[in-house]
Amino acid sequence: MKNSAPPSTCPRDDIDLYADEVIRNPWPHYARLREKGPVVWMTAHGNYAFTQYDVVRSALRRPDVYVSGKGVAADDFGCAHLQGNTVASDGARHDALRGAMQPPLTPKAVQTYRARIEEVAAELVDAAVAKGSIDAVEDLAQGLPLAVVRDLVGLPDFGRENMLKWAAAAFDVLGVQNARGQAACPAIQEMREFIGREVTPAKLKPGSWTHRISEMARTGDIDPDLAPFAIRDYMNPSLDTTISAIGHLIYYLARDPSQFERLKADRTLIPNAVHEAIRLGTPIRSFTRHVAAETVEAGIVLPQDARVMMLFASANRDETVFADPDTFDMSRKDARRHLGFGAGVHMCVGMHLALLEVECLIARLVDKVSRLQLLGHDVVLNNSICAFARLQVRLN
Repeated sequence: MKNSAPPSTCPRDDIDLYADEVIRNPWPHYARLREKGPVVWMTAHGNYAFTQYDVVRSALRRPDVYVSGKGVAADDFGCAHLQGNTVASDGARHDALRGAMQPPLTPKAVQTYRARIEEVAAELVDAAVAKGSIDAVEDLAQGLPLAVVRDLVGLPDFGRENMLKWAAAAFDVLGVQNARGQAACPAIQEMREFIGREVTPAKLKPGSWTHRISEMARTGDIDPDLAPFAIRDYMNPSLDTTISAIGHLIYYLARDPSQFERLKADRTLIPNAVHEAIRLGTPIRSFTRHVAAETVEAGIVLPQDARVMMLFASANRDETVFADPDTFDMSRKDARRHLGFGAGVHMCVGMHLALLEVECLIARLVDKVSRLQLLGHDVVLNNSICAFARLQVRLN
Protein backbone atom coordinates (compact mmCIF):
# COMPACT_ATOMS: atom_id res chain seq x y z
CA MET A 1 0.00 0.00 0.00
CA LYS A 2 1.34 3.43 -0.92
CA ASN A 3 1.66 6.19 1.66
CA SER A 4 -1.32 8.50 2.05
CA ALA A 5 -1.12 11.83 0.24
CA PRO A 6 1.34 14.28 1.84
CA PRO A 7 0.44 17.65 3.36
CA SER A 8 0.08 20.50 0.88
CA THR A 9 3.22 22.12 2.25
CA CYS A 10 5.41 19.20 1.13
CA PRO A 11 7.27 19.73 -2.16
CA ARG A 12 6.44 17.17 -4.86
CA ASP A 13 8.18 15.62 -7.83
CA ASP A 14 6.91 13.11 -10.38
CA ILE A 15 10.27 11.67 -11.54
CA ASP A 16 10.53 7.87 -11.64
CA LEU A 17 13.89 7.25 -10.00
CA TYR A 18 13.91 3.68 -11.36
CA ALA A 19 13.45 4.58 -15.03
CA ASP A 20 16.35 3.54 -17.28
CA GLU A 21 17.18 7.07 -18.37
CA VAL A 22 17.30 8.25 -14.75
CA ILE A 23 19.50 5.37 -13.64
CA ARG A 24 21.94 6.18 -16.45
CA ASN A 25 22.32 9.76 -15.19
CA PRO A 26 20.53 10.44 -11.89
CA TRP A 27 22.65 13.40 -10.82
CA PRO A 28 20.68 16.32 -12.33
CA HIS A 29 17.47 14.81 -10.98
CA TYR A 30 18.95 14.56 -7.49
CA ALA A 31 20.10 18.18 -7.72
CA ARG A 32 16.56 19.27 -8.58
CA LEU A 33 15.15 17.29 -5.65
CA ARG A 34 17.67 18.85 -3.25
CA GLU A 35 16.70 22.29 -4.52
CA LYS A 36 13.04 21.57 -3.76
CA GLY A 37 13.84 20.77 -0.14
CA PRO A 38 15.12 18.14 2.29
CA VAL A 39 11.78 16.28 2.21
CA VAL A 40 10.03 15.69 -1.12
CA TRP A 41 6.93 13.66 -1.97
CA MET A 42 7.72 11.28 -4.83
CA THR A 43 4.45 11.06 -6.75
CA ALA A 44 5.54 8.16 -8.96
CA HIS A 45 6.43 5.99 -5.97
CA GLY A 46 3.99 7.13 -3.30
CA ASN A 47 6.92 7.64 -0.92
CA TYR A 48 8.58 10.52 0.81
CA ALA A 49 12.25 11.09 -0.01
CA PHE A 50 15.00 12.63 2.07
CA THR A 51 17.22 14.40 -0.44
CA GLN A 52 19.88 16.32 1.47
CA TYR A 53 22.88 15.18 3.47
CA ASP A 54 21.91 16.41 6.94
CA VAL A 55 18.40 14.95 6.94
CA VAL A 56 19.56 11.58 5.57
CA ARG A 57 22.42 11.27 8.05
CA SER A 58 20.20 12.32 10.96
CA ALA A 59 17.53 9.78 10.03
CA LEU A 60 20.05 6.95 9.72
CA ARG A 61 21.30 7.73 13.21
CA ARG A 62 17.79 7.49 14.72
CA PRO A 63 16.80 3.85 14.19
CA ASP A 64 14.06 4.15 16.80
CA VAL A 65 12.29 6.80 14.68
CA TYR A 66 13.10 5.47 11.20
CA VAL A 67 12.94 1.68 11.40
CA SER A 68 14.30 -0.97 9.04
CA GLY A 69 12.43 -4.05 10.24
CA LYS A 70 9.46 -3.41 7.95
CA GLY A 71 11.75 -3.61 4.94
CA VAL A 72 14.05 -1.22 3.13
CA ALA A 73 12.73 -1.55 -0.44
CA ALA A 74 10.75 1.21 -2.14
CA ASP A 75 7.48 -0.73 -2.40
CA ASP A 76 5.39 -3.17 -0.40
CA PHE A 77 6.41 -6.26 -2.36
CA GLY A 78 10.14 -5.74 -1.92
CA CYS A 79 9.73 -4.89 1.75
CA ALA A 80 7.65 -8.02 2.38
CA HIS A 81 9.94 -10.41 0.50
CA LEU A 82 13.32 -9.19 1.72
CA GLN A 83 12.84 -8.77 5.45
CA GLY A 84 14.75 -10.24 8.33
CA ASN A 85 18.35 -9.87 7.19
CA THR A 86 20.85 -7.53 8.82
CA VAL A 87 19.86 -4.54 6.71
CA ALA A 88 16.10 -5.08 7.13
CA SER A 89 15.83 -5.76 10.86
CA ASP A 90 15.76 -3.83 14.11
CA GLY A 91 16.53 -4.26 17.77
CA ALA A 92 17.50 -7.65 19.17
CA ARG A 93 17.29 -9.45 15.82
CA HIS A 94 19.56 -6.91 14.14
CA ASP A 95 21.99 -6.97 17.06
CA ALA A 96 22.17 -10.78 17.02
CA LEU A 97 22.82 -10.93 13.28
CA ARG A 98 25.37 -8.14 13.27
CA GLY A 99 27.06 -9.50 16.39
CA ALA A 100 27.43 -12.90 14.75
CA MET A 101 28.81 -11.47 11.50
CA GLN A 102 31.12 -8.77 12.81
CA PRO A 103 34.12 -10.50 14.46
CA PRO A 104 35.95 -11.38 11.20
CA LEU A 105 35.13 -7.93 9.78
CA THR A 106 36.62 -5.64 12.41
CA PRO A 107 39.45 -3.35 11.25
CA LYS A 108 42.01 -5.51 13.09
CA ALA A 109 40.64 -8.80 11.74
CA VAL A 110 40.48 -7.51 8.18
CA GLN A 111 44.19 -6.71 8.18
CA THR A 112 44.95 -10.40 8.64
CA TYR A 113 43.56 -10.98 5.13
CA ARG A 114 45.76 -8.34 3.52
CA ALA A 115 48.38 -10.75 2.17
CA ARG A 116 45.78 -12.93 0.45
CA ILE A 117 43.92 -9.91 -0.97
CA GLU A 118 47.18 -8.44 -2.26
CA GLU A 119 48.00 -11.78 -3.88
CA VAL A 120 44.67 -11.91 -5.73
CA ALA A 121 44.94 -8.23 -6.68
CA ALA A 122 48.40 -8.88 -8.14
CA GLU A 123 47.14 -11.83 -10.19
CA LEU A 124 44.26 -9.78 -11.60
CA VAL A 125 46.29 -6.67 -12.40
CA ASP A 126 49.19 -8.58 -13.92
CA ALA A 127 46.81 -10.49 -16.19
CA ALA A 128 45.10 -7.22 -17.17
CA VAL A 129 48.44 -5.58 -17.98
CA ALA A 130 49.30 -8.50 -20.24
CA LYS A 131 46.04 -7.98 -22.16
CA GLY A 132 46.55 -4.23 -22.54
CA SER A 133 42.95 -3.28 -23.30
CA ILE A 134 40.44 -4.63 -20.80
CA ASP A 135 36.93 -4.45 -19.45
CA ALA A 136 37.83 -3.26 -15.96
CA VAL A 137 34.52 -4.55 -14.59
CA GLU A 138 35.00 -8.13 -15.73
CA ASP A 139 38.80 -8.28 -15.55
CA LEU A 140 39.38 -6.40 -12.30
CA ALA A 141 36.37 -5.21 -10.30
CA GLN A 142 34.48 -8.50 -10.22
CA GLY A 143 37.43 -10.78 -9.66
CA LEU A 144 38.55 -9.53 -6.27
CA PRO A 145 35.28 -9.71 -4.29
CA LEU A 146 34.42 -13.03 -5.95
CA ALA A 147 37.73 -14.44 -4.73
CA VAL A 148 37.08 -13.09 -1.24
CA VAL A 149 33.68 -14.77 -1.11
CA ARG A 150 35.26 -18.02 -2.25
CA ASP A 151 38.24 -17.94 0.10
CA LEU A 152 37.07 -16.13 3.23
CA VAL A 153 33.31 -16.56 3.29
CA GLY A 154 33.85 -20.23 2.50
CA LEU A 155 30.70 -21.04 0.54
CA PRO A 156 30.58 -23.89 -1.98
CA ASP A 157 31.45 -22.90 -5.53
CA PHE A 158 28.17 -21.58 -6.96
CA GLY A 159 29.80 -20.41 -10.17
CA ARG A 160 30.75 -16.84 -11.04
CA GLU A 161 27.63 -16.19 -13.12
CA ASN A 162 25.24 -17.45 -10.45
CA MET A 163 26.81 -15.37 -7.70
CA LEU A 164 26.72 -12.18 -9.75
CA LYS A 165 23.17 -12.87 -10.93
CA TRP A 166 21.84 -13.54 -7.44
CA ALA A 167 23.49 -10.51 -5.89
CA ALA A 168 22.20 -8.19 -8.61
CA ALA A 169 18.70 -9.67 -8.32
CA ALA A 170 18.53 -8.94 -4.60
CA PHE A 171 19.29 -5.28 -5.22
CA ASP A 172 16.75 -5.11 -8.06
CA VAL A 173 13.99 -6.33 -5.72
CA LEU A 174 15.12 -3.77 -3.14
CA GLY A 175 13.94 -1.05 -5.51
CA VAL A 176 10.43 -1.26 -7.00
CA GLN A 177 8.63 -4.01 -8.86
CA ASN A 178 9.06 -2.62 -12.32
CA ALA A 179 9.96 -5.08 -15.08
CA ARG A 180 13.49 -5.34 -13.67
CA GLY A 181 12.29 -6.04 -10.14
CA GLN A 182 9.78 -8.64 -11.32
CA ALA A 183 12.35 -10.39 -13.49
CA ALA A 184 14.69 -10.66 -10.49
CA CYS A 185 12.25 -12.61 -8.30
CA PRO A 186 12.94 -16.08 -9.78
CA ALA A 187 16.67 -15.56 -9.22
CA ILE A 188 16.03 -14.72 -5.56
CA GLN A 189 14.05 -17.93 -5.14
CA GLU A 190 16.73 -19.89 -6.99
CA MET A 191 19.39 -18.51 -4.65
CA ARG A 192 17.41 -19.40 -1.54
CA GLU A 193 16.74 -22.93 -2.75
CA PHE A 194 20.35 -23.46 -3.78
CA ILE A 195 21.71 -22.19 -0.47
CA GLY A 196 19.17 -24.26 1.46
CA ARG A 197 20.22 -27.36 -0.46
CA GLU A 198 23.96 -26.85 -0.85
CA VAL A 199 25.07 -24.85 2.19
CA THR A 200 25.51 -27.63 4.71
CA PRO A 201 28.18 -27.82 7.43
CA ALA A 202 30.01 -30.53 5.49
CA LYS A 203 30.32 -28.29 2.42
CA LEU A 204 31.51 -25.15 4.19
CA LYS A 205 35.23 -24.41 4.16
CA PRO A 206 36.70 -25.21 7.61
CA GLY A 207 37.66 -22.04 9.46
CA SER A 208 35.67 -19.85 7.09
CA TRP A 209 33.17 -17.21 8.12
CA THR A 210 30.15 -19.30 7.17
CA HIS A 211 31.59 -22.34 8.93
CA ARG A 212 31.85 -20.18 12.04
CA ILE A 213 28.17 -19.20 11.73
CA SER A 214 27.23 -22.86 11.29
CA GLU A 215 29.13 -23.76 14.45
CA MET A 216 27.45 -20.92 16.36
CA ALA A 217 24.06 -22.28 15.32
CA ARG A 218 25.07 -25.78 16.40
CA THR A 219 26.22 -24.60 19.84
CA GLY A 220 23.31 -22.23 20.37
CA ASP A 221 25.37 -19.04 20.17
CA ILE A 222 23.00 -17.86 17.45
CA ASP A 223 19.40 -18.85 16.78
CA PRO A 224 19.59 -21.50 14.02
CA ASP A 225 16.76 -19.68 12.23
CA LEU A 226 19.03 -16.63 11.89
CA ALA A 227 22.01 -18.51 10.47
CA PRO A 228 20.79 -18.57 6.82
CA PHE A 229 20.29 -14.80 6.93
CA ALA A 230 23.82 -14.24 8.20
CA ILE A 231 25.24 -16.55 5.53
CA ARG A 232 23.37 -14.78 2.71
CA ASP A 233 24.44 -11.41 4.11
CA TYR A 234 28.08 -12.46 3.84
CA MET A 235 27.57 -13.13 0.13
CA ASN A 236 25.24 -10.64 -1.56
CA PRO A 237 26.39 -7.27 -0.14
CA SER A 238 30.05 -8.23 -0.51
CA LEU A 239 29.87 -8.36 -4.31
CA ASP A 240 28.01 -5.55 -6.08
CA THR A 241 28.95 -2.80 -3.66
CA THR A 242 32.68 -3.57 -3.84
CA ILE A 243 32.50 -4.03 -7.62
CA SER A 244 30.89 -0.59 -7.82
CA ALA A 245 33.57 1.06 -5.69
CA ILE A 246 36.44 -0.44 -7.71
CA GLY A 247 34.78 0.44 -10.99
CA HIS A 248 34.11 4.04 -10.05
CA LEU A 249 37.66 4.68 -8.88
CA ILE A 250 39.13 3.19 -12.06
CA TYR A 251 36.66 5.28 -14.08
CA TYR A 252 37.74 8.55 -12.48
CA LEU A 253 41.43 7.70 -12.76
CA ALA A 254 41.09 6.68 -16.42
CA ARG A 255 38.81 9.53 -17.46
CA ASP A 256 41.45 12.09 -16.49
CA PRO A 257 44.98 10.61 -16.80
CA SER A 258 46.41 13.42 -14.68
CA GLN A 259 44.53 11.99 -11.70
CA PHE A 260 46.32 8.65 -12.07
CA GLU A 261 49.64 10.45 -12.46
CA ARG A 262 48.94 12.32 -9.25
CA LEU A 263 48.19 9.08 -7.44
CA LYS A 264 51.41 7.51 -8.72
CA ALA A 265 53.34 10.53 -7.45
CA ASP A 266 51.79 10.30 -3.98
CA ARG A 267 50.56 6.85 -2.95
CA THR A 268 49.45 8.21 0.43
CA LEU A 269 46.42 9.60 -1.41
CA ILE A 270 45.10 6.12 -2.21
CA PRO A 271 42.86 5.70 0.88
CA ASN A 272 41.26 9.11 0.42
CA ALA A 273 40.87 8.52 -3.32
CA VAL A 274 38.91 5.37 -2.50
CA HIS A 275 36.53 7.30 -0.25
CA GLU A 276 36.12 10.05 -2.85
CA ALA A 277 35.16 7.49 -5.50
CA ILE A 278 32.63 5.96 -3.10
CA ARG A 279 31.22 9.42 -2.36
CA LEU A 280 30.73 10.17 -6.05
CA GLY A 281 29.67 6.67 -7.05
CA THR A 282 27.59 5.75 -3.98
CA PRO A 283 27.28 1.98 -4.57
CA ILE A 284 23.69 1.83 -3.24
CA ARG A 285 21.64 4.78 -4.48
CA SER A 286 18.93 4.47 -1.83
CA PHE A 287 17.18 2.29 0.72
CA THR A 288 14.02 3.15 2.64
CA ARG A 289 12.94 3.40 6.24
CA HIS A 290 9.48 3.40 7.84
CA VAL A 291 8.33 6.00 10.37
CA ALA A 292 7.79 4.30 13.74
CA ALA A 293 5.46 7.02 15.07
CA GLU A 294 4.30 10.33 13.66
CA THR A 295 7.21 12.74 13.48
CA VAL A 296 8.12 16.08 11.95
CA GLU A 297 11.07 16.50 9.59
CA ALA A 298 11.98 19.91 8.14
CA GLY A 299 8.50 21.17 9.00
CA ILE A 300 6.75 18.28 7.23
CA VAL A 301 4.54 15.97 9.30
CA LEU A 302 5.35 12.34 8.48
CA PRO A 303 2.60 9.93 9.59
CA GLN A 304 3.22 6.63 11.32
CA ASP A 305 4.24 3.87 8.88
CA ALA A 306 5.14 6.36 6.14
CA ARG A 307 7.87 4.98 3.89
CA VAL A 308 10.82 7.30 3.32
CA MET A 309 13.47 6.91 0.62
CA MET A 310 16.95 7.70 1.96
CA LEU A 311 18.69 9.07 -1.13
CA PHE A 312 22.31 8.29 -0.24
CA ALA A 313 23.52 9.19 -3.73
CA SER A 314 21.87 12.60 -3.57
CA ALA A 315 23.18 13.27 -0.06
CA ASN A 316 26.73 12.52 -1.19
CA ARG A 317 26.56 15.33 -3.75
CA ASP A 318 24.91 17.89 -1.49
CA GLU A 319 26.48 21.22 -2.47
CA THR A 320 25.87 22.64 1.01
CA VAL A 321 28.20 19.99 2.45
CA PHE A 322 30.72 19.14 -0.28
CA ALA A 323 32.35 21.95 -2.25
CA ASP A 324 32.16 21.40 -6.02
CA PRO A 325 30.38 18.10 -5.28
CA ASP A 326 30.41 16.66 -8.82
CA THR A 327 34.21 16.88 -9.08
CA PHE A 328 36.54 13.98 -8.23
CA ASP A 329 39.10 15.39 -5.79
CA MET A 330 41.32 12.75 -4.21
CA SER A 331 42.65 15.26 -1.67
CA ARG A 332 39.16 16.36 -0.56
CA LYS A 333 39.44 16.85 3.18
CA ASP A 334 35.88 15.78 3.95
CA ALA A 335 35.59 12.87 1.51
CA ARG A 336 35.21 10.42 4.40
CA ARG A 337 31.99 12.13 5.51
CA HIS A 338 30.18 10.36 2.67
CA LEU A 339 27.19 8.12 3.33
CA GLY A 340 28.26 5.46 0.85
CA PHE A 341 28.42 2.95 3.70
CA GLY A 342 25.37 4.36 5.46
CA ALA A 343 25.51 5.62 9.05
CA GLY A 344 24.41 4.61 12.52
CA VAL A 345 23.63 1.06 13.63
CA HIS A 346 23.14 -0.12 10.04
CA MET A 347 26.46 1.17 8.78
CA CYS A 348 27.93 -1.40 6.40
CA VAL A 349 29.40 -4.23 8.48
CA GLY A 350 31.86 -5.11 5.71
CA MET A 351 33.11 -1.60 4.97
CA HIS A 352 36.65 -2.21 6.25
CA LEU A 353 37.03 -5.26 4.02
CA ALA A 354 35.66 -3.37 1.01
CA LEU A 355 38.08 -0.49 1.58
CA LEU A 356 41.01 -2.89 1.85
CA GLU A 357 40.04 -4.67 -1.37
CA VAL A 358 39.83 -1.43 -3.35
CA GLU A 359 43.07 -0.07 -1.86
CA CYS A 360 45.01 -3.25 -2.66
CA LEU A 361 43.80 -3.37 -6.25
CA ILE A 362 44.53 0.31 -6.92
CA ALA A 363 47.95 0.04 -5.25
CA ARG A 364 48.87 -2.78 -7.65
CA LEU A 365 47.68 -0.71 -10.61
CA VAL A 366 49.84 2.17 -9.43
CA ASP A 367 52.82 -0.20 -9.25
CA LYS A 368 52.36 -1.82 -12.64
CA VAL A 369 50.70 0.73 -14.92
CA SER A 370 52.05 4.06 -16.15
CA ARG A 371 48.81 5.38 -17.64
CA LEU A 372 45.11 4.56 -17.74
CA GLN A 373 42.95 5.56 -20.69
CA LEU A 374 39.16 5.37 -20.73
CA LEU A 375 37.81 3.91 -23.98
CA GLY A 376 34.10 3.56 -23.19
CA HIS A 377 31.59 2.59 -20.54
CA ASP A 378 27.99 1.54 -19.88
CA VAL A 379 26.06 1.88 -16.64
CA VAL A 380 24.41 -1.09 -14.92
CA LEU A 381 20.62 -0.86 -15.08
CA ASN A 382 19.84 -1.99 -11.53
CA ASN A 383 17.13 -0.67 -9.21
CA SER A 384 19.51 -0.04 -6.30
CA ILE A 385 23.14 -0.39 -7.38
CA CYS A 386 25.10 2.43 -8.99
CA ALA A 387 27.83 0.74 -11.03
CA PHE A 388 29.24 0.05 -14.47
CA ALA A 389 28.21 -2.85 -16.67
CA ARG A 390 31.20 -2.24 -18.94
CA LEU A 391 34.33 -0.16 -18.40
CA GLN A 392 36.74 -0.36 -21.33
CA VAL A 393 40.20 0.82 -20.33
CA ARG A 394 43.64 0.72 -21.95
CA LEU A 395 46.57 0.02 -19.61
CA ASN A 396 49.93 1.46 -20.66
